[in-house]
Amino acid sequence: MKVLLLLIMMLSALVHTYPYKRSSGFERLRDRIHRKRHRHQKPSVMNETDELYEMSMTVPKADEDDDFAFRNRREKNEELCQNQRKIVELNTQSHEFDPPFVVEVRCLNTLSSNGNVFSGQEQTCFKGMLRCVQQYADVHVSRRSVGSIHWHPYTISDVPVSCQCMWPVDRYGHQEF
Repeated sequence: MKVLLLLIMMLSALVHTYPYKRSSGFERLRDRIHRKRHRHQKPSVMNETDELYEMSMTVPKADEDDDFAFRNRREKNEELCQNQRKIVELNTQSHEFDPPFVVEVRCLNTLSSNGNVFSGQEQTCFKGMLRCVQQYADVHVSRRSVGSIHWHPYTISDVPVSCQCMWPVDRYGHQEF
């Protein structure tokens, strides 16, 4: 009985000393690696990188759910050029594709696949100094005939993949950094 009581007391002490956090397995692994890496350093001596990291992670706590949401948020960026996204289905009556679709991203000032112009004037960005440029790429997918079990590589050429804000060389010359 005394052994059982002693075991329960030790277990409760262990539970109360180990901080319970609502964190993912990745965060716990990252914390463990961080502790291993920095255990030889004195806690009073903090290098500049660690200070910047600690300053960036300081957040006023309003609620546990808000804290959890803050830790999982990602940096958000806005597009400088207006674009239009269109999902093009690839599967046909005779062939299956993996993935079954391609996402086309077009600048609003370029021709569409059927020849219609989205906007008649050149699209600029950054207060008119830079130009929005349509970028194309080859998309690699897998294709098979309907009813077949064998997949084969298939390349779709010149798919509009992005609209980037770029330096107009014809207007300002080459960049020299």
